[in-house]
Amino acid sequence: MKTKILLPILYVVLVLVGCKKDPPIPETTEPVMPPLTHQGLNTFGCYINFPSAGASGEQGGELFVAGGANDNLDIPALSGQFDENEHYLGLQATRYLNNEIDENDNIRIRVSAIEGPGEYEIEMFGDNKLLAYRNWYGEKCDYYFDTLIQDMAKVTITYLNETENIIAGTFYMNLLNRNCAADTIMKITDGRFDFKY
Repeated sequence: MKTKILLPILYVVLVLVGCKKDPPIPETTEPVMPPLTHQGLNTFGCYINFPSAGASGEQGGELFVAGGANDNLDIPALSGQFDENEHYLGLQATRYLNNEIDENDNIRIRVSAIEGPGEYEIEMFGDNKLLAYRNWYGEKCDYYFDTLIQDMAKVTITYLNETENIIAGTFYMNLLNRNCAADTIMKITDGRFDFKY
């Protein structure tokens, strides 16, 4: 009778002792592409293919993830607005590259006439070019939405909740700087944002 009671207890002890925890996932300070979400997490990411550098990442470019500022800087990683009356979205995502010299770069998106999920064009405000990428205190050129490019950009709104003030979507851009380099097209791919306005 003692054997019948001891065997199940011994089995449970062996199972508990034999279970091995997975090793902890090491924390990294390297940015990672934010997932596609619709929660107002204020995330923004994409890949940038700089003309002079060529493709340098597995997705065909350099990873751009908004953020990385030290505590002394008060420019938010993702800022902007969605005007519910005008149906206008303006976003600026800032990536901090070197906090010692305040080097950062940013990407800007402007879209109007948003009525809900769907594909939208960049709002040009009647100009033939509009600043889209800026590098502060670095050596990279600025790049523009430019009417010389036929397939300039597309923003796809995947989620819009005006009750909870959340707008999310994906995008790509083909940008131009007419004075920067021989091959002046900057391609931005696999873009995504999840913004609480």
